[in-house]
Amino acid sequence: MSSQPPAGDDPKPDFAEENAMRVASENLSRYDQEADVYHCSYGPPVPAAAIHDEERGLLVRVEKETRQVVGFSIPNFRAWYAENADADGTFEVDLPTVWGVEGDEDDVPE
Repeated sequence: MSSQPPAGDDPKPDFAEENAMRVASENLSRYDQEADVYHCSYGPPVPAAAIHDEERGLLVRVEKETRQVVGFSIPNFRAWYAENADADGTFEVDLPTVWGVEGDEDDVPE
């Protein structure tokens, strides 16, 4: 039995799965110690709007047309880290794949 789809039946890629794979393989992060800002980009930098996410205490970068979250920055990182890091020193930022879905209602600035 073949695991290949029949010819002519090109399945559409699952956007969420495709994005998760890309994020895992292309996540680029750095800490600017002088400015005390942590930056994380999902893939190569692209033009995006920065949205202040007060709940998470960070700036979310959102691609304007697709509303895809393409990264984030954490200003005042040392203070944020002191409040949000786990006991083992790790931290996690849980963001939606697409902004405006899953309860994030802020519009992406033009």
